[in-house]
Amino acid sequence: MSNVTHLESPTLAVTLSNRGARLVQLLVKRQNLSLLLDTAQVSTDLIDQFCIGGTVGPFAGRLRRIDASNGQSAVSLHGDEAALHRADWLLEHSSQSNVAIYTVSRRHGEGGLPGDRDFSVAYTLSDNSLMIDLTATTTHDTPISLTNHAYFTLGATSVSALSLQMNAQSVLLTDNEQCATGRSMPVAGTALDFARERLLDDALMAFPDGLDHSYVLGSGRRDALAPDRAAALTNRANGISLDIATTQPCLQVYTASQLTAPLRPFTAICLEAQGFPNGPNHALGRSESWLAAGQTTKQRIVYRITEGSLT
Repeated sequence: MSNVTHLESPTLAVTLSNRGARLVQLLVKRQNLSLLLDTAQVSTDLIDQFCIGGTVGPFAGRLRRIDASNGQSAVSLHGDEAALHRADWLLEHSSQSNVAIYTVSRRHGEGGLPGDRDFSVAYTLSDNSLMIDLTATTTHDTPISLTNHAYFTLGATSVSALSLQMNAQSVLLTDNEQCATGRSMPVAGTALDFARERLLDDALMAFPDGLDHSYVLGSGRRDALAPDRAAALTNRANGISLDIATTQPCLQVYTASQLTAPLRPFTAICLEAQGFPNGPNHALGRSESWLAAGQTTKQRIVYRITEGSLT
């Protein structure tokens, strides 16, 4: 059963659900403006299907693994049957009114991955920012990659009206099963280049089936307490801008092309700060994708909202 929790700051109001440790709504109070896809009339099954607002793991994105029972290769997406966004998380007690902490566990072998794994996500709301801390521990060496899968609208009815800027110079290449190969492609001068702010409509003209690309933000593990600015999403019509900072190495950009009724395709955008997709299987992401037995990993995502002048 889903239970909701509300957090408020002078600027923002947040609604959370224990189902998937989900970010249900993010509201700018002054404009009474919702920044996320409206799912009030959407079934839980459909929300789960598209991971809407959920905490995604144990391994976000596509992961190729070997089935121990038959030795055959299989590709999982966002954890498959052990997916964290489909789980009922436990809301932990917090003495701070601006903090909500959720926890859940997965046992050794669940989802085809090793380790008794404990996960937590802490949402902290402060003035115009929502900070998300994602933590995992394990009893065995295991692949770990966690993210938040919010669908942002910033009050627009189509992603074509939004503009995007990203601090990324390349995207990961994928095979015929959409698994990252470990090779990357520079984006400078292409339709995927968002080094300078551009309307998403420009990119969608070149990619009419939508964007679903993993941008490389940098190499090496960052300081978990000092996230780097990754991207800015802006709605010039209402002056709202979302800045994303993260300790994660990649940002998956997805323009929601596969949403089905009662939702509509291309009405929101996902900016998923995460580890390297299929990272355990390629050199580029291998060192950052494995969590050693007895160790803890912590990643941080910060959503900062600003209200500028209208166009």
